[in-house]
Amino acid sequence: MSADLQATSPRQPHPRRRGVASNSTAQLLSFAFRAVSGIGVVVLLARAGGPHDLGVVQFALTLTSLLPFFYGVPALLAREVARRPEDARRWVEKGTLLAVVFGAAFVCLLTGGAMAVGASRETALTVGIAALGMAFDGIARVQFAAFWAWERMDVETFVTGVQETAYLAGTAAVLAADGGPVAALGVFTGSRALGALGGWLLVGHRLGGPTWPRAERGAFLATVRQCTPFAVSDTLTLTYARFDSVMLGIWKGPASVGLYQAATNLVLYFNVVARSVNRALYPRMGRAWPGRPDEFRRLRDVSLRLIAIIAAPVTCGSLLLAPRTIEFLYGAGFAPAVLTYQLLILVIPIRMAGNTMSLSLAATDRQRSRTIAVLGAAVLNIGLNAYFIPRWSYLGAAMTTVICETGVLIAYALILRRATGRSELFRAHAWPLLACAPMATVILATPAAPWPVSAVAGTLAYAAAVAVLAVVRAPARDRRRPVRALAGLLESGR
Repeated sequence: MSADLQATSPRQPHPRRRGVASNSTAQLLSFAFRAVSGIGVVVLLARAGGPHDLGVVQFALTLTSLLPFFYGVPALLAREVARRPEDARRWVEKGTLLAVVFGAAFVCLLTGGAMAVGASRETALTVGIAALGMAFDGIARVQFAAFWAWERMDVETFVTGVQETAYLAGTAAVLAADGGPVAALGVFTGSRALGALGGWLLVGHRLGGPTWPRAERGAFLATVRQCTPFAVSDTLTLTYARFDSVMLGIWKGPASVGLYQAATNLVLYFNVVARSVNRALYPRMGRAWPGRPDEFRRLRDVSLRLIAIIAAPVTCGSLLLAPRTIEFLYGAGFAPAVLTYQLLILVIPIRMAGNTMSLSLAATDRQRSRTIAVLGAAVLNIGLNAYFIPRWSYLGAAMTTVICETGVLIAYALILRRATGRSELFRAHAWPLLACAPMATVILATPAAPWPVSAVAGTLAYAAAVAVLAVVRAPARDRRRPVRALAGLLESGR
């Protein structure tokens, strides 16, 4: 890895890039690390302390993730460094300064705010610890954004693997020693500090020397103004996606948060698949617009088709396996969350396609339109939750999520269509849904089989259906070349 990292120096502003497939694979591995650790920690907490302990941890993590610790830096930094690699050091140092300043401010604000409103000692302590962890996470993501721009996402994968392994192993150790939710959050913060340190060291190595949180005179406020649209949009997106857990905690208590988060954690992690694909494409989208609109549209539709091939089977399989999944992972005590989980599963393809639309809008410099759309969704989310949660608890929160996520996707699609032309949002899902029919048949035919057996059998049925479709649709010259035949399914207009 050291040889790879030395590929770029201050005198080499155009680093050696990896291909889209390699970067997407690296991001998928990052997703796997985060998903395994995130779901693993949830399962450990659920089995060790039940819905209450899980709710305490998830309330703190959700609340502290609502504020813009990254302050819009990663998306802006990745786009600007991709366009002008020679400015990488300046952007990383300014971005790190922003992350440090705002991260420290939010730690103080959240901890002090929890004490000011009379929260319990446990709540104030867990919120403060989680806020510190999120601040470190913001610093780490600034460093990773530079590698997104350089199209070397394998570096983030390495750091993420170390970070998430420490998080999962550390949580297992403290829970085995009866450490409880406070200790688990302490492990979370330590793992995020480890990730921030690793990212900072690797960026400094690549740039030929350590980067420090600083900005030239007058540049700090100018960068804040540039980042603000991204920060507002990101914060509002998190608000309508996660504020329901905060409102649940206020009105219904930790147990309801625990049941709801048991369902949402199995759903929201799948959006990282979309981010894995789109982060690999985002720098190229930014370079393609506005000078090469046809190339931009091609990249946008490639993303939609790649996401559809993953989202369709995940949604189908998750719906059919939902009762067995909840019992297998959490135990019978979480059975009340099954219907909520099934409702939230519908959000998987919506959120994944929405991520493509969102980053496409950012690549075309339409942050303002994106922010307005998300603002509307955030206001609607809070209003609907205020009505649904007191009446239907966590099921009402799930209903609100489906409504708001659908609205945001529609808004994004309309804005982007007006700017760049028609996309393949609906057409991309046609043949993946067709290939899901054998998967559904296999899962429904194995109700008595263990959960992993049905899941694997259904996945194999889907893969076989995809292979058959690829061969049938491929030109005669490609039918003996499986890779070419599969690639044909992802071509525009096929």
